[in-house]
Amino acid sequence: MYGFEKNGGLPREETRTEAFRNTLEDCRLINVGYSGNWFTWERGNLRETNIRECLDRGVANMNWMSMFPEASIQHLVHSTSDHCPLLLTTNKEENRSRWEVFKFEAWWIMEETFETELKLIWDTSSGDLLQKLEYLKTRLKKWATRIGLSRNGKRNY
Repeated sequence: MYGFEKNGGLPREETRTEAFRNTLEDCRLINVGYSGNWFTWERGNLRETNIRECLDRGVANMNWMSMFPEASIQHLVHSTSDHCPLLLTTNKEENRSRWEVFKFEAWWIMEETFETELKLIWDTSSGDLLQKLEYLKTRLKKWATRIGLSRNGKRNY
């Protein structure tokens, strides 16, 4: 959105970033904000060729913001992608146990059966988006436990 959100490489073209900012404004979308690393995209391992940018962000309209006043976005550490995943939390539960938090594990995508399992879970789920995501979470946890236990007879993660 702004030139200062990039480090390295050629400068951003101001007319394009201005057009993006104007589009967000026309749609009445505002930045949700974030915690974590400033940059969400990175390319190049050497200092001379490294480019980092804040490309990914969460935006919402005022109706959404009023429905989820506690919403926050966390920039997580990237693993297999050059983009950082963004974790959107819509409410803060004070007494939430760390074992109740669902975390997508990067090693899952390396498993041979992951894509098939994901498609099967999604295709057999029903309801609205939140119900489908809840079903997906439950089934992926069970799948991951099965995979983890089958490797050595014990959990590997």
